[in-house]
Order: sequence, then C-alpha cells, then structure tokens
Amino acid sequence: MGLFLSMSGVIGKDVAAVQAALAAYAVEKEGEFGEAERTTDDDDCLVLAGEGDRVSILYPYEFFDWDAASQYLSRALDTPVFSLHIHDEDLWMYLLFRKGQVIDSFNPTPDYWDESLSEKEMAEWAGDAKVVAEAAPGLDPDEIEKYLIRWDDALFDEERKAYEDDEFPAPDCWQMLDFMKKLGLTYPITADGEIEGATFRFVCETKGEGV
Repeated sequence: MGLFLSMSGVIGKDVAAVQAALAAYAVEKEGEFGEAERTTDDDDCLVLAGEGDRVSILYPYEFFDWDAASQYLSRALDTPVFSLHIHDEDLWMYLLFRKGQVIDSFNPTPDYWDESLSEKEMAEWAGDAKVVAEAAPGLDPDEIEKYLIRWDDALFDEERKAYEDDEFPAPDCWQMLDFMKKLGLTYPITADGEIEGATFRFVCETKGEGV
C-alpha cells in the first residue's frame, strides 16, 4: 500500500482562528480535539502549522472526512479552504471551497476511479489557475498553472518539473508540496520526519460525509 495523505489549506485566517474552528467541528461531530504532545505515529495526531493568514492542517492517517472538514472550515471561517489529498502515491488532488461550496477542483488523472468518464466530466477536474489565484491574494496564475495538467504516458517518460525551482516532477504525488509552497502553505513535516507545528489529539467519527 502506498502513501495516503490528507490536509486542509486555509487562506485568510490565522492559526488561532483555525484552531477554534477545528474545535467547533469536533464538537459538532461528537468527537475530541485538544492540544497534546503527539507524534505522527499516533493514529489521532493532527498537526496545525502556519504563519500569518496561511494555515496548514495535516489530518490523522485514519481520518477520512478531509473534504467535509475543509468544507466546514470554509463556511465557518468565511474564507477559501483547500482540501488536499495524496492517494496511494498515485496522484495528488484538491478541492477548493468558498462558503461551503466547491469553486475549483483538480485531479491529474481524473478517470482514476472511473475509466468511463467522458471528456466533459474529466474536464471538471482540470483546475483553474485564475480561480486559485483569486482565492490566494498575491499569487499570479502563471505561478501555478503548469501544475494543473493531466498526467499521461508521455509525461511519465519525461519526469519533468513544472517549474525550475520545484523539488518534485509532475508525475510525483509529492508535487503537491510545490503547489502548496506557491500558495504560501507549509507542509509541517521535515524531510527528517520532525514536526514543525502544534500537535493535537483529534478524534472524529468518519461517516463519509461531505461534498
């Protein structure tokens, strides 16, 4: 089994506001949320990190409602929120919420779960650099539009990077971190596995809710 990773990226609110919203979400779901010394080896470890008005949330490995949580945060905080996901090391993807509504979505292999999708249906996952830039003040669409491409066999042969200063090539699921960096969002785990952020005990029922 490959890597599974789920995150939210909040634009326009500080860590304190996001922490309060997460606590409210846990209460609504009859779960638990509290600051605690945890490691990412703990099944209930949530990591919260960020500076200024860009905040990243790394959810526990076994938390499956990252879309629903991101949707809730966008509504409760009245601000754009990305739901970011790496699936089985095969791809990375996002949903972008504003006021609880999806305003943009990206998946480089949109027919991953359903090969019968029409071109129109796959186009719905193409991502829109202008929409992303409007949601992230200070970002130029040109800085992220090269990430928003469909992966195909030719691309995998080349293993090219979208931008010269990127760390990861287009076919690599970790390209999500390069995308996040352009948005001003941090990934709160170093290459050595150290946590850079506050850790919390986060336990919520996963009911497959959401978008």
